[in-house]
Amino acid sequence: MINQTKTQLFEVFKKFDKDGNGYVESNELIEIAKQMNEEINQQDVDRLMKVVDTNGDGKISFEEFWEWWQFGKNEKLEKLVFMKLKLMNMLKSINSEFTRFGVSLEQKYEPKLDHHYWAINYGDFQSHFKFNIRMKYKGSGVQEDIQKEIGFQQSDSLQIVFIFRAIKPSQARQKLEQLWNEYKQYLKEKQDQIILPLIEHSLNVEFQERKDSVAISITVNHPLIEMTLQQAYLPYCQKLGTDMEILVDFLFGIKNGITKLMKKDQIFIKYLLEGFIFEFKAAFNSDLAKKVVGVFLATFGHQFAQKVAAVKQKQRIQQEFIWPMLFKSSKFHLQFKNMEDVNQFLNALGLQELADEQPTARQLIDEMKGDYQLQSIKNPNSEYHFIYKLFLILAEHFIAQGTININIPFAYLNIQFNLEGLKEVFDAVFDQENQKKQK
Repeated sequence: MINQTKTQLFEVFKKFDKDGNGYVESNELIEIAKQMNEEINQQDVDRLMKVVDTNGDGKISFEEFWEWWQFGKNEKLEKLVFMKLKLMNMLKSINSEFTRFGVSLEQKYEPKLDHHYWAINYGDFQSHFKFNIRMKYKGSGVQEDIQKEIGFQQSDSLQIVFIFRAIKPSQARQKLEQLWNEYKQYLKEKQDQIILPLIEHSLNVEFQERKDSVAISITVNHPLIEMTLQQAYLPYCQKLGTDMEILVDFLFGIKNGITKLMKKDQIFIKYLLEGFIFEFKAAFNSDLAKKVVGVFLATFGHQFAQKVAAVKQKQRIQQEFIWPMLFKSSKFHLQFKNMEDVNQFLNALGLQELADEQPTARQLIDEMKGDYQLQSIKNPNSEYHFIYKLFLILAEHFIAQGTININIPFAYLNIQFNLEGLKEVFDAVFDQENQKKQK
């Protein structure tokens, strides 16, 4: 992985090394910048050389270039490398293998933002079971982001959008819409006084068929939600200002899919040890803590002033909030080798017997079925029978991949998931396998 990235970076280095002498000199940096219509002056070059030319011989060797690439930071040079990678069609492959200082190369580097990247992964693999959770707040608005993410216009209230990959989107949408109408009719016949008024007066549900998926948009126009946004949320957004930006990204992935988990005698701890990843990325304004504390003190200043003896105390509290934000960027990445033999690994630790005693996934499901009486919702007379019918539609017409978006003004939460093999869990929970055998 690293060797491949190093080879690709060497190709970029050779493009910078115009005379082919194995070094990049200051005049070559100016020339490459001009070719890419980037402004760079002698002062910029001198500052750049001081950072990258570690032995001070007035020129940059590839090893110095590679060392800078791994551990250094210089906005001007980074931008030139980024553009050259893009022109050479190598940006995507390098970006997938190497994240520098929490900044994806495909993202525009913003000097006003602090970037942090922390990750632990066990083995080198593609995740088949995956959750990717992204939260974004932007003081200038996130309308364009939401339009790009989900293809819906942002609502002024709470909006929840589900997008599921479907085998036959047209048929899948019809089945879901039909079930929704049946459920509303059931509530009317039951003369429900709680859920039905909420659906009729506070929810706007829209089903949308797409090329390979079905989207369901739910807009909530409830007085309680609107009051919370107007009185307890939007005033703080105004105080934070239009330049405030926060991006948090969390990824959890497991090498194996659910299909392998559902195999007979598959023990979960062994399933997990074959490969997993935790990844956390964050980017936010350098003065985030200061602004948040300022808004807090301005809002609760009168009551708080009675408890805080003097202005010095307020400053001390500000400092205590701010100190974690002192770091401009951070990176922590712990990567373990591939697990070739889980049993051998557990034996070496003396944990083989303990692992063998752990329940399998199917045993856990059987226990859950008994505790929660899940079989009861299969009864057509059960008030929760529509949930079972929903599971049937999802299992038959959908692939367990998609996104869930929760949107409010200036912010959204995006959850991407890949749960291929979830149908096998459904079959096990509701004994569908036995029913198929009997038929």
